[in-house]
Amino acid sequence: MTAEFTVEKCKTKATYSAKLKKQQQLHLTKIAQRLEVILETPILLVIKEEGVEAVVHRYGEILFKNCSDVALMEKIARKVFELGLKREKTS
Repeated sequence: MTAEFTVEKCKTKATYSAKLKKQQQLHLTKIAQRLEVILETPILLVIKEEGVEAVVHRYGEILFKNCSDVALMEKIARKVFELGLKREKTS
């Protein structure tokens, strides 16, 4: 399953954000186990991946700091969403 998301320039800040097309909660613990974490709180993580700092919100948004390489941000977002999306159990 691949997550559908968009990467857009933020209207209010000089940064980019990635948002899931269908809002879902992210499993921050799973993300923290696999990526370099700078700061961890119950509602967000600050991670560093491929030299880019990003704020990962539990509600499914990633804010990228000091990066303008859209392809790189898409690659990082895909990795974060694939790690953090809570899988629905099917019986």
